[in-house]
Amino acid sequence: MPLTNMMLPVFAQVLLTFVVLILMGRARGQSLRQNRTSMNARDVAFGDYQYNDAALKAANNFKNQFEMPVLFYAGIAFALILKQTDVVLLSLAWAFVLTRIVHAIIHLGPNVVSLRAPVYFIGVLVLLAFWIVLMVRVVGAASTS
Repeated sequence: MPLTNMMLPVFAQVLLTFVVLILMGRARGQSLRQNRTSMNARDVAFGDYQYNDAALKAANNFKNQFEMPVLFYAGIAFALILKQTDVVLLSLAWAFVLTRIVHAIIHLGPNVVSLRAPVYFIGVLVLLAFWIVLMVRVVGAASTS
């Protein structure tokens, strides 16, 4: 399988992170403009400024892009290094990224936790499956050599 195939879900996840960053920046800017009278440059710089709900939601989603996706990036890197790329891991990678996209849409949109939480959990299970498949292959290859 060409390396580019395994990199496409990575590019999609990175793009999602940048999209969320842009949305967060816009939401924070709007929050600052709305509350200009209470804006204190020191509070903004040190994270003590109270952004509105939309900006807080976007910031929380942006932080979330650096939690489980770290294990995704590491898994892809190891799969590439160990030449363990195939349709199974590619499918799991895309499934994980799709859950991240859906999670972000729900979180930044209506933020219905009863919808968002299962999507997050499915993403966690998909990522766990990715790592289990990778582990089984690596351990299996090591025990046959």
